[in-house]
Amino acid sequence: MSACVRKFLPLLLIFFALQLTAQDKVKLQQRKKALEKEIAETNKLIQDISKDKTLSLSQITILNKKIKDRQELIRLYNNEISSINTNIYENNKTISNLQQDLKLLKDNYASIIRKAYISRGKYVPIIYIFSAQNFNQAFRRMKYLQSFNEYRRKQASEIQLVQEALTEKTAMLRTDLDSKRVLLNNEQSQQKELDKEKNEKEKAVQSLSKKEKQLKKDLEKKQANARKLDAEIKRVIEAEIRKERERAAAAAKAAAAAKGEKAPAATTLRVSPETKLVSDKFESNKGRLPWPVDKGIITERFGAHKHPDMPNIVLNNNGINIATTKGAPVKAIFEGDVAAVFTVPGGNKAVIVRHGEYLSVYANLAEVSVSQGNKVKVGQTLGAVFTDSDDNKTEAHLEIWKDKTKLNPEDWIAR
Repeated sequence: MSACVRKFLPLLLIFFALQLTAQDKVKLQQRKKALEKEIAETNKLIQDISKDKTLSLSQITILNKKIKDRQELIRLYNNEISSINTNIYENNKTISNLQQDLKLLKDNYASIIRKAYISRGKYVPIIYIFSAQNFNQAFRRMKYLQSFNEYRRKQASEIQLVQEALTEKTAMLRTDLDSKRVLLNNEQSQQKELDKEKNEKEKAVQSLSKKEKQLKKDLEKKQANARKLDAEIKRVIEAEIRKERERAAAAAKAAAAAKGEKAPAATTLRVSPETKLVSDKFESNKGRLPWPVDKGIITERFGAHKHPDMPNIVLNNNGINIATTKGAPVKAIFEGDVAAVFTVPGGNKAVIVRHGEYLSVYANLAEVSVSQGNKVKVGQTLGAVFTDSDDNKTEAHLEIWKDKTKLNPEDWIAR
């Protein structure tokens, strides 16, 4: 390898190292498409809600979600533009070095040709060899001519390689510049949409701020319904715990009788082996359970927290609320047994499904398609979500419990 090729090879290696790998590009495109899909679905939810002129806290939460997605999409565009800028810089630097190397190679080759032309009469190869004084000198002259010709061939080959590399890098530079123009246009369009959405949200917040007293009254009513739901869940849990202890006691008694031993005291028993097996399966799927609706946005999170845009409004949720489309089916997040189906006064219908020691609660349903005692599979429809005609809001409510402990559903469902 010549000194010229050794000179520009590290630059080429750096250039390729700085480029996005094909895998990175695929992941980036997939994430961008996912965000664009989420934004489109959010727009549809907002359009459904907007048909009613009454503003709600859910609308602001949905707008926040769309703004957040839009900001991430813009960030991805900016990252891609930054990467292309790096490629363009490295391409320009590589092209400049290749041009210098090409000039040097061509100058060297021209010099060789000129010298060969000047010496053509003096050093006719066959005469040059046979004019040697002895065999050893003739052999050395022959080897010299072979090396000289080989050197000329290598120089010509290197010139061709550098020319090809230069053509390739120039084409890549044009492609990068075209890609950058497209990305900049897309980024600017996204930025305009973001500005519009921020303005829309600001107007919504200002409008709702004027109705703070009414919002607090609505929340008090909502919390009262939540307490009724909570009380019913606890009642079901107590009943399920009693039944489970009876099952565990019966299983322990049968096992002890088979071995000719005394059964353990019922107070020391917690769950039967079958229940423990189902609980373990449920636990092993933490973070991977499906959502209870096909499409949706979390509009209210678990626990007590202030609304991000209205700090005087404090929300408290035993689970999560998911805004979705009207009439959307609500589905079981895991296989289990329907422990209860009931109606909460002012809170519509609810279904509780038992998964060993765990229970999943599906509330704010307009209708239910299962009955107590039914076995359900993961993804099986339990009912349809309710739409509040007062504010055109469609939200499914999900809770997860382990015995009497409330758990954050977001830790259990897939991201």
